[in-house]
Amino acid sequence: MFGNDFENLALLIKQIPGISKKQAERIIHYLIEIPANEIEDFVTKLLSLKQNMIFCKHCNFLSENSTCHICIDLDRSHKVLVVETSEIVTKFEATDKYNGRYFVLGDYNIKKLELLEPKIEQLKAMISPKTEIILGISSTLNGLIVSSHISQHPAFANNKISQLATGIPFGASIEYMDGITLEQAINNRKENSK
Repeated sequence: MFGNDFENLALLIKQIPGISKKQAERIIHYLIEIPANEIEDFVTKLLSLKQNMIFCKHCNFLSENSTCHICIDLDRSHKVLVVETSEIVTKFEATDKYNGRYFVLGDYNIKKLELLEPKIEQLKAMISPKTEIILGISSTLNGLIVSSHISQHPAFANNKISQLATGIPFGASIEYMDGITLEQAINNRKENSK
């Protein structure tokens, strides 16, 4: 409809997780309609951010320094929440309900579990045998296999390992839940306080 440049840019933007084709088109329309100097400023800031952000050498969270602000914070609990992305860390931090540390797995492929070994060694280096490891990995097939691999790994034999509860999300209707979600909800139920 608008030509190859528009379509190619829409395809690029659509690669961002969570962005649909319609949302990509909306973003392009917005960018086309704003003044050129604002686009240049946006691109400059984006490139600067890309050049200045690195992964924390301890936990793999995005940071401007080799050690992130979370790993430096001595007031945090020594529990470690293992997650898939820095974005998930940001979501947990926004809740202000977790005061431990994190470990970001990043990309992983269940077809090559041996590729997880460097990450496991890195996680092992940041914890002690008394550290509780909380698995906050998605309940997908990939996530469940990786969680199981970490739970059963000999490196963590002395650690308490727990997994985030799964089940029916707040505001969801039970009639639309699949069998696995319902089973998890039953298994992870907790007693109401009186």
